Amino acid sequence: MKVMVNRDTCVASGNCGAIAPDVFQNRDRDGGFVRLLQTNPPASQWEAVWQAARLCPSGTINVEDVPPVRRSGPDQPSHSPTT
Repeated sequence: MKVMVNRDTCVASGNCGAIAPDVFQNRDRDGGFVRLLQTNPPASQWEAVWQAARLCPSGTINVEDVPPVRRSGPDQPSHSPTT
């Protein structure tokens, strides 16, 4: 998951910081406007991020699904079928 915010469209509702405080922050000294804390939050935060994006009244939060990268190597098995 990749998260981006457009501070130009933020209306400082504070929903995102309340719903996903590990990812978004709304500080009084910034006028309550969103501050993105994590661009690539861990999977444990994804549901909260999606909810914050859905509830953002200005559509400031943009979330992209980024598929996990699978790598083969000595530490990881390849995903080739075995016979």
